[in-house]
Amino acid sequence: MAAAMLALALLSACAVPVPIPVPAGADENRSLSRVGRFALRVEEVGGKQNAVQGSFAWRDDGSHLVLDLASPLGATLARVEAGPGRAVLRESNGKETLARNPDELVGIALGSDIPVSGLRDWLRGRVAEQPAAEVAERDEQGRPLAFEQAGWRVSARQYDALGPTRLQMARSDSGGQEVDLRLVINP
Repeated sequence: MAAAMLALALLSACAVPVPIPVPAGADENRSLSRVGRFALRVEEVGGKQNAVQGSFAWRDDGSHLVLDLASPLGATLARVEAGPGRAVLRESNGKETLARNPDELVGIALGSDIPVSGLRDWLRGRVAEQPAAEVAERDEQGRPLAFEQAGWRVSARQYDALGPTRLQMARSDSGGQEVDLRLVINP
């Protein structure tokens, strides 16, 4: 269940995954490689809480995405790979979950329809093109600091040249499940 929860983010204390260089010829405007730490808390209906934390390595060339997740001690928990028409979650126990896209993959893994596709844009410090977003706050450079999109309340802080280095996403689904995901990007 912990690895499935990690697939939600979507993004260790002793070992941090090293970013893999973006392939030669990739569109640098669409490519992004980020590493950091995550903390995910899911509160189920009835008050039961699940929480997991660790590190992540995000590599995205604009069409193919690889997300590696590790425990706080550096043990591999899962890998998520997504490309056109396909997404797969590979857990450390060998279990694989397949879907047509990351949103569907998270729905299968968690049993709840929780869209995560906006994360590609949010990590870059911008709102996704669809669905429409309600931006509540921008910084002096026009970058979004607080907005709502696809049912998520997003807070982006401490920008560097690639995007925010602090990102918090919270969501309440129609079934009463509360999800809170926090990412801290390494400089």
